[in-house]
Amino acid sequence: MRILLVVHQFFPEFRAGTETLTRRTAEELQRRGHQVWILTAGPHEPERPPWRRESWQGLELIRFNPFPDATPLTRGVEQSYWRPEYEQQFVAMLQELRPDALHLFHLRRHTLSLVAAANRCGVPLLASLTDYWLACPSGQLQFPEQLPCLGPRADGANCVQHLAGRVVWPMRWFPLPFWRLLVAALRPLPKGPIAALRRRPAAMAEALASCEHVLVPSTLMWRTFGELGFATQHFQLCPYGIALDGLSEQLPRQPWGGRQQRPLRIGFIGTFNRAKGAHVLLEAMALLGPAAPLSVVLYGNPSDDQAYAAQLRHLADPLPQVRWGGVFESEQVFAVLGQLDLLVVPSLWRENAPLIVLQALASGLPLLLSDVEGMADQVQSGTNALLFPPGNSHALAALIQQLEANPQRLAALVNQGGSPRTISDYSDQLEQLYAQVLQR
Repeated sequence: MRILLVVHQFFPEFRAGTETLTRRTAEELQRRGHQVWILTAGPHEPERPPWRRESWQGLELIRFNPFPDATPLTRGVEQSYWRPEYEQQFVAMLQELRPDALHLFHLRRHTLSLVAAANRCGVPLLASLTDYWLACPSGQLQFPEQLPCLGPRADGANCVQHLAGRVVWPMRWFPLPFWRLLVAALRPLPKGPIAALRRRPAAMAEALASCEHVLVPSTLMWRTFGELGFATQHFQLCPYGIALDGLSEQLPRQPWGGRQQRPLRIGFIGTFNRAKGAHVLLEAMALLGPAAPLSVVLYGNPSDDQAYAAQLRHLADPLPQVRWGGVFESEQVFAVLGQLDLLVVPSLWRENAPLIVLQALASGLPLLLSDVEGMADQVQSGTNALLFPPGNSHALAALIQQLEANPQRLAALVNQGGSPRTISDYSDQLEQLYAQVLQR
């Protein structure tokens, strides 16, 4: 089969969960003899053609050159999800590649114009939902101050409040009634951000309805999209799988023997943005104090969000136990996990199935997780992980302190639930779905 996988960004510049899942899926499908391309979008480069083909570590990439990034409230809300000027470029690309199926892992930057092009060319569509971007412009269903959002209002007022607050920080504190009045005053205008926000949910729902299959990693995501008004009859549960490269070479994990042996080694691995909650771990460390017998390493790319990374450095400066691990190749994840005694995943938003949790479980590494629905469902609380309220640095500090004082309890937090689902298992399910699409 000829399969085109679509993702908003990709290696080597970007290496978060969605990018890793796309990469590993492509590698596994290619190993099985399928012709696979990865369509990814990068920042606009004026001297570059609309799209070009290249290879990266044995994978065939198509680098789409979008127009300058369309950021809500700067270059237009509508342009962030619909750019009709892209459609002809995508049609030409699909006519050249002639894929049997188009599998969407993320549409940001490509916009719904790619869906329109696929429908125009008769290419079957499948979608894997990796966040809430199709339902929410931020992708997280969360206000900037970490309060949960129930989804776009019909008038778009809460989205306007959210997006305005991201551009001008103090505006996030303007109450929702203010935004309702503003939206009501501007509603007669046929164009502009208000009109685009009102049109966005229907446009996204129509695009998703045009997919043959929509794959969700968790019942949480399935239920959430249904509550937001999306048709879910063609949704299917398809949990992520992980590659186990390097796991067999990982040395058997040695139980930590207490502070007499060495400091407890704690890790954070993830994207440096506020939703991932690295600051919560640093705040917990500050509560424990610079003399606490702990060692903390933060793995991530500071360029993901430079302003947030600066905040993290400010929090870390007074803490001699904290160091920065930078980024590492995905093949090294089990080697990195093998150097830790404890992994903290302090996410603030409704994570669905972060790959690092699955990888830690496969590695037998104890976990401290924020108790957010979806992520918490991946573990057995008290058996292979301990949970704390999201954003509660005091609760996290108390758990770390308890485990540091009780090595036996830490040693008991190992994965008891069997082997996690692998990328081979995941690809087995994809192959069956691709075959169904081709038979229609």
